[in-house]
Amino acid sequence: MKPLPLDKALELHGILSIHIPDEIGDDSLEFIGKIIKNIRESEKHKDYVDAVMLMTELDFSEITQMSSEDVLELFTEGLATNKILSLNEFCKRLGINYA
Repeated sequence: MKPLPLDKALELHGILSIHIPDEIGDDSLEFIGKIIKNIRESEKHKDYVDAVMLMTELDFSEITQMSSEDVLELFTEGLATNKILSLNEFCKRLGINYA
C-alpha cells in the first residue's frame, strides 16, 4: 500500500477525525487501536469502510467480500502507511477542524 497524496490524506483525516482520541501517546499502534475502538463504540462503521476504500482504492463490494480480519489488516496497514499520528498533528498545527 502506498501513502496517499495530501488531498486524499486530508480526506482520510476528515473521515476519521471524530474518532481520533484526545489523548495521544507516541505509540502509533496504540493510537490506531483507539481509533478502531472509537469507531466501534460510535457505531459509525461506514467511516471504517470509507477509510479502507480511500486507502486501498477497493470498492464497497470488494471490501464486503473480504474477511473482517483482512479488512482490519488493511485498515491498520493503511493508517500506519499514511502516518495517521503525524497527519493528525499536521492538521492540528494548520488549524484544520472538521467539526
